[in-house]
Amino acid sequence: MKLSEKSLQRLFAGGHVAKGSIYFLVGTFALATVIGAARSSNGPKAIIDWVSGNPFGQLILGLLGAGLAAYALWRFYLAAFDPAEESDDNKGKVKRIGWVVSGLAYAGLAVYAFQRLISNGGSKETKKDLIAALLEQSWGHIAVIVIGVVVIGTGCYQLYRAVTDRHMEQIKEFELNEEKRMAFRDAGRVGLSARFVVYGIMGYFLIRTGLTSDTGKFRALGEALSFLEGGTVSSALLALVGTGLMAYGLFMFVKARYGVPS
Repeated sequence: MKLSEKSLQRLFAGGHVAKGSIYFLVGTFALATVIGAARSSNGPKAIIDWVSGNPFGQLILGLLGAGLAAYALWRFYLAAFDPAEESDDNKGKVKRIGWVVSGLAYAGLAVYAFQRLISNGGSKETKKDLIAALLEQSWGHIAVIVIGVVVIGTGCYQLYRAVTDRHMEQIKEFELNEEKRMAFRDAGRVGLSARFVVYGIMGYFLIRTGLTSDTGKFRALGEALSFLEGGTVSSALLALVGTGLMAYGLFMFVKARYGVPS
């Protein structure tokens, strides 16, 4: 069933606010680690855990879970109905697959948030457990390597979008003055470049995991950021990436306000 334009806009806006909140907090913790205000960088699930333990955490967690679910539903909707009619060729079909994968990832985060909300304890299943289960298969190491290559490719696509300003395509630029447009464009560029670095690190460790069949090599988002901790050069890079992820979070807020859900 196709959604009305108003309903689709609500899914789009709510989903991007939740996604932006997660990325902004991930970036904040990364930056705080560099200056000594936090002990370690955190990934999305650790952020959800942190939110649940704060004042008004249950209320915020409920809103965050609803927003993540909205984002997942929006991605599934794109895959099912393709409102921009981009799936006629092979490139469009790849996009649909990407939307489904993205939807599944954010649906998993939404479920985790609701589990924390209901029972004050999230799922014990981790990405590392899933990788380990995959490696138990005779073809598992090849699959993990392929996933790593895909992750690196996704990171490269993030950089391509930053360089070509493709990230501004869904923004209603006619509603912005030149100063805001430039600021939003630059925030998106910095944010997407930071995602390129993070995806590159995760993809590299996925490939190493597949080659060695050792799940200890795997790094999720938070662990990929932790890899940059320690040492002058790596800490400087972590600060840059953290700032970039904060910028990406802010750009998601911009999309929620000025974006077109297509």
